[in-house]
Amino acid sequence: MNYLEVTVKTTEEIYESVANLFWESGAGGVVIEDPRVILTHIAEDNWDAWEFPEELLEQEGIVIKGYLPLDASLVETVGKLKERIEGLKKHFPEGRIEITETEVAGENWATSWKAFYQVEKVGTKVVIKPSWEEYNRNPEDVVVELDPGMAFGTGTHPTTVMCIGALEKNVFSGCRVLDVGTGSGVLAITAAKLGAGQVVAVDQDPVSIDAARQNVLLNNVGDRVTVQQGDLASSIKEKADIVIANIIADVIIKLAPQAAALTEPSAVFISSGIIKDRLSEVLEALKANSFQVENTIYEGEWVAIIARRV
Repeated sequence: MNYLEVTVKTTEEIYESVANLFWESGAGGVVIEDPRVILTHIAEDNWDAWEFPEELLEQEGIVIKGYLPLDASLVETVGKLKERIEGLKKHFPEGRIEITETEVAGENWATSWKAFYQVEKVGTKVVIKPSWEEYNRNPEDVVVELDPGMAFGTGTHPTTVMCIGALEKNVFSGCRVLDVGTGSGVLAITAAKLGAGQVVAVDQDPVSIDAARQNVLLNNVGDRVTVQQGDLASSIKEKADIVIANIIADVIIKLAPQAAALTEPSAVFISSGIIKDRLSEVLEALKANSFQVENTIYEGEWVAIIARRV
């Protein structure tokens, strides 16, 4: 399948909101090119400068690229997306927004982002390692190898990082975990490597299912992680000690009653993919479904919630 690559050149205060709008519009993938982040890693000797194009390192501002499938709804989808992106100027009048489009082949998008995906420690113990990169692990490292392909979840997006931090604090030996909207499988695999005894990873996207299954095999956790296709948690029957969902606010609100039905008191519901403007709605849905919020974590415009079933 071919995709329309929509490129938005913008500034620091807007880029996270733009990225979220891409996901809400059904993008098959989103790439964020932020030279500040790359230069910081180079300065800390985590990455090598020669791995990145010179024009990227000298780039002004931040570039977000979203990939939308070329289907019958594309014109309407792009029109609404542009309207919503331009609408951000009302909230960020000093921000810059430039939008361009180009058609790309699916296989080109599936590999072009690899240049910006490096080994990164994202929690106190968890290290995300691209499958094609080398890494000398430390004894305390929990290394998760990934090849996301076109599935969401490289492990380094702020919402994923917050979820991994929450898993590090809440996973216990032998616990049962349900990962809804698994994408590349990064959170399900992380849970298994942190000690979970049984992990069920669900996604409705066939591309994500394939990517997650391949990554489960890559990390040798197939004995503990089951990947299956489904609409949220509607097909799940087994109870879980931890439910985790890194999606968007509307989907988490819809998932809340399903999560309540699949958990006993004291179980944990970790949710992210939420922008600050939608936080109150999600908190209300959690409270209405017998979840008590224990912690709210912020990273830029993104929020993660750790709630406990009561």
